[in-house]
Amino acid sequence: MSVKKELDSFFERFFEAYQKTEDGLPRCPRTKDIDQAIYVGESNNSGWCRWKPIPYGEEEPFMNLLETYGIEKNTDMIEFFSTYHFMGLDICYKKRAMRILGVDPRDEYRLLKHVIRTYTDQDGKITHILIGLDCEVGNFIVVEIKTGIIKLVDEDNGKMRKIASSLEEFIRGWEPHVC
Repeated sequence: MSVKKELDSFFERFFEAYQKTEDGLPRCPRTKDIDQAIYVGESNNSGWCRWKPIPYGEEEPFMNLLETYGIEKNTDMIEFFSTYHFMGLDICYKKRAMRILGVDPRDEYRLLKHVIRTYTDQDGKITHILIGLDCEVGNFIVVEIKTGIIKLVDEDNGKMRKIASSLEEFIRGWEPHVC
């Protein structure tokens, strides 16, 4: 399989899980600074709106981002950041609650640009890209650019530990966490 196929499979399970809820889709606060096509219907009185992931399929904007920051190209990461536009996802992975950061390629990856320089080596080369958070202990989830390995980062002691060999393996283990 590929990262794209794993995302396709996950979003099928995602839709199935949310169809069993009262809203039928997840909700999030509606903001004007992202592509409005992701929202479904009108916002409620509190400003929350249903949303759904939408296919994107354009690699060029992400490739430009990699070039701008001098980041090595990794096929799995390119697929992950180029296949869908989605808001933050609550998932379970190996019975752990996690939050995957949203991917919004249509605003030139504004959110990703804010965190992209977080993981650099002594030469200023970006080594990892943040993709989420382990909700149970607050560790960050990153992709090691060179290898594609998924790691948990314990900021308190500066250590990283492998949780998946690849983005493909990591996504295959996702289950929608319906709130």
